[in-house]
Amino acid sequence: MSLITAVLPVLPGLLSTAAAGIALAGTALAGLRGWHAAQLAASTAPVEPPRRLRDYTLLRTTGPDGRPVQYTTTRPPGSVITHPLDGRPRDFELTDLPLGDGTYAAEPL
Repeated sequence: MSLITAVLPVLPGLLSTAAAGIALAGTALAGLRGWHAAQLAASTAPVEPPRRLRDYTLLRTTGPDGRPVQYTTTRPPGSVITHPLDGRPRDFELTDLPLGDGTYAAEPL
């Protein structure tokens, strides 16, 4: 009996099993690729940092007691606030620059 006659009857079954295995592997890889893309999209989405209560010193201001005006807020650094000075509204940008007294600087615009 030759090798060809021995393998020939089993060849269709081997080919269909191999094709099924390749199809399953392709499906699994496609699922992983989709999962990876979803994870990547979720990981690159902007995340808002938790809000903290911070005290700011409004630079170039003087309160009634002769000291700089203090402002407390949960807004993040980079925000612009409006605070009345001498009866007029004045804009300040909140920074993440700590000052020696434990407050953060708010720069006049």
